[in-house]
Amino acid sequence: MDVQDTELYDTEIKIYQSFWKNLLLIMGCVFFVVGGVYIIDGGSQLVIRIIGGWLCVVFFGVGGLFLCVTVLLTSIRRIPYLIIYKDRVELYVQLKATYDTIYFADVQRFRLIRIGYSKQIAIDYKATFLLKKIKSSSTMLRRLMLFNIQVAGAVESFAVSNLTMKEKEIYRLLEEHLKRNRAEECNSI
Repeated sequence: MDVQDTELYDTEIKIYQSFWKNLLLIMGCVFFVVGGVYIIDGGSQLVIRIIGGWLCVVFFGVGGLFLCVTVLLTSIRRIPYLIIYKDRVELYVQLKATYDTIYFADVQRFRLIRIGYSKQIAIDYKATFLLKKIKSSSTMLRRLMLFNIQVAGAVESFAVSNLTMKEKEIYRLLEEHLKRNRAEECNSI
């Protein structure tokens, strides 16, 4: 074990959302809103103007505005999306404006997955924790967990494609911390 690795393990690692990658998403939303406006102003049929134009403007306009506000707030306030500690990972949830905590003691492994164009890290929990989590959740959350298992093969995952650090490096850090946490658990027993 290298001294530098030990120092990295003992300090918290903060990973932020990439402002420039999110700016590209915002520009994509603006592009679709402009396309929707052209459909509305064009000489198309009423059904095409309503479905193709207005729904496009509303969906991408609201989505782009929400994305723009959240990117600006997290950039100005320097809110990390992911904080890796010695014994846990904290994941920022924008809708709640709080962190969800994932303890390494509850995790069996992490996996890099791809869903469409989105690169994500799936969290495979230990069976005992997973049963406890399912029992304590609401019916709607259980259905969402079942859907996630069908799509991603795991109950939870988080996106890593728009962060300041590469996804393979984040995965490597999480796996290293998980291995060290297990080694410390074995040594304490």
